[in-house]
Amino acid sequence: MDIAEAIAVRLADEGVPLRAIARATGVTSSVLYDTLVRAKMDGSLLSLPRDDWPPGCPRDQRSLQLSRLAADQHDTLIFAIKDIFKLTPTGARIFLLLVQHEHVPHARIDLDHKLLVVNICKMRRFLRPFDIVIKTLWGYGYQLSASHRHKAMEMILANVEARPVNSCVG
Repeated sequence: MDIAEAIAVRLADEGVPLRAIARATGVTSSVLYDTLVRAKMDGSLLSLPRDDWPPGCPRDQRSLQLSRLAADQHDTLIFAIKDIFKLTPTGARIFLLLVQHEHVPHARIDLDHKLLVVNICKMRRFLRPFDIVIKTLWGYGYQLSASHRHKAMEMILANVEARPVNSCVG
């Protein structure tokens, strides 16, 4: 998979519609559709994106902002999640996946299944005071409800925005 295809799959995974991805990458919709079908078949994409944004649809600016941060300042974002929720680095990476996606399959998380279960158990304990609940999708993976994803996203972005831009973390 080349860089343009990887970017297209990432955008599709973030919920960006097919035509919007085609416009952004300069790839025709038909070629892009074939690429995304292959990505879905190999498991790197959960579902195919919508054809295009519905007319007048407001895009969730906070989701887009979080996605940009995850791409541009991944370490800063992980540090913020660790700081807010007192999670381990592994827990913070898993939590970021849960916040960014509607549901996350076991296969998407690069951990042994038993380690994943232990991390999710510990994360639930640390997230309880924030009233954020990780749901188990039996035989598939995990998810945060839309309201819990939005709440976590707001907390993370507020923490990142409050940080000085040129601060050194030592």
